[in-house]
Amino acid sequence: MDAGIIRQRRAPCGISHVDISIVVKTTYIVVGGGTAGLAVATRLSENSANTVIVLEAGSDGFNNPNIGNLSGPSIQALPGSSVDWNYTSQPLKFASNQTIAMTRGKVLGGTSAVNGALFTRPNKIDLDLWESAFGATGWNWNTISASIKQAEHFSPTVGLPSNLSFHGTSGPICDSQRIPVGDVWGQGVIPAVLASGGKQTVDQNGGDPSGIWYTPKAMFPNSTRSYSANSYYLPNAGRKNLQVKVNVTVSRILWGKSKNGKAVATGVEYISAGKKLTVSGDRVIMSAGVFGTPQVLELSGVGNPKIINPLGISTVVNLPAVGENLSEQPTTKYLAALAPGLTNSGLQLTLNFPRTLLNTTEWNTAHKLLQTAPPGLSDAAHKAAIAMFESDAVIVEFMGFPNPADLIFLPILLHPMSRGSSHIVSANATAAPSFDLALVQSPFDLYILTKAAQRARRYAKQSSLIPFLGSELSPGANVTTDAQFQQFVKDSMGVAYHPLGTAAIGSVVDSNLRVKGTTNVFVVDGSIIPHQPGSHPSSIIYGIGEKAAAMLKASPLSNDV
Repeated sequence: MDAGIIRQRRAPCGISHVDISIVVKTTYIVVGGGTAGLAVATRLSENSANTVIVLEAGSDGFNNPNIGNLSGPSIQALPGSSVDWNYTSQPLKFASNQTIAMTRGKVLGGTSAVNGALFTRPNKIDLDLWESAFGATGWNWNTISASIKQAEHFSPTVGLPSNLSFHGTSGPICDSQRIPVGDVWGQGVIPAVLASGGKQTVDQNGGDPSGIWYTPKAMFPNSTRSYSANSYYLPNAGRKNLQVKVNVTVSRILWGKSKNGKAVATGVEYISAGKKLTVSGDRVIMSAGVFGTPQVLELSGVGNPKIINPLGISTVVNLPAVGENLSEQPTTKYLAALAPGLTNSGLQLTLNFPRTLLNTTEWNTAHKLLQTAPPGLSDAAHKAAIAMFESDAVIVEFMGFPNPADLIFLPILLHPMSRGSSHIVSANATAAPSFDLALVQSPFDLYILTKAAQRARRYAKQSSLIPFLGSELSPGANVTTDAQFQQFVKDSMGVAYHPLGTAAIGSVVDSNLRVKGTTNVFVVDGSIIPHQPGSHPSSIIYGIGEKAAAMLKASPLSNDV
């Protein structure tokens, strides 16, 4: 694994910086060199009979020191920079009309190059529901977990608990836990959590992520970032049948004569240095992310005619579900200054709470609110939300962050019911899509997040933590009543930067990830995830890439009818 780091520091090889029209027909065109895109492309190129080309809108990013450095200041320097798409949401109608700057990686490696690098698993039921609730045959805890293990190279940390059987140990993505340092967490936070009804766990990756644990990060032994560009692609960049082109924008899928009433892709059109060029291929894999994938599909005539036709785009496949079902995990924040003379340490924890977050009266209230589906939530997704809640799956995660001068608890609602959408507003491929996150549109979401904000204060008031803290900075001493906490949650709304679901399995793609109404267009990224899992999604997205590659390898081109 150290060799990967050395190669990352060298000038990258195998990346085309000269944009020319490609005349050799390829087997696979991968639109987007992100988390899953490079995973599926690299795996498909293992078969020398396949030719694979990846088209990435961003730069290669290998000379950007902030990508590899997982320290707080470096990660904070990535949003709003040249490696960020710099998306901005529509005003949040249900959260004080604020807007959200949605960081997404516009660079080789996609969001795996700019995220917090957490590598965790959700509840077992979260993944089993893909099959049982959404009809995604073959997609369940056992199969997706096995695919995640193929992506993972976990290194246990001496002195920290873990269960090696829950992890993969020979995959491309390195991950391990950080060693705790200092007393704020060990003598303050963890005892406070335990005194407030929480528990410690050995390892959250076996299907039950409840409890508090030292969170694994996707990082090499020297604590630099391990991500799809330097861990999947770079060690295999010399393959003659794998080509990656950067700084190109895919404008649309090209269509040929239909088969059996289904659209057949013949290649894609892309823009390079202001010129429109084309590449032909047998299969097109959309891996442009939660906003980019529906954008390219709609630009190509796949979507809702009411949205695309007024923009001058003819309907190729009438598929109104494209761009719908956008889900995001809303957050709020508890912030307290550290006591004089104290400095926070480099430790990050996750605390996942099942419905024990609530007392009996609160649980009954939440359960009643859960019965009403907000606009945009499908019947399948509504039933899945109820099933997760009733199964005692974790519903809130508290992220603890090591700011030097203060303590941050970030409560995250893991399974929101609210659903938004993302759609094009122009036939211009370089125009950003418009998206509505619809955060806390569901009263259930607002209720749970409010209770989580109140629970965060309860931690801070425990006797073990009081000596470590100074004044409460957020929500502040003046926020005391339920109504005040609810307003605070609306005013301080943030996100976990986990948007998912805009090309969901079951509604946009089938169990083989083939776009409905087409013969040879597939989606391989987080947009296929039908509902929010109770974890950070990057490990699942790597698993999607691994599982998709295995399915495509096993499916001959003659199946594309």
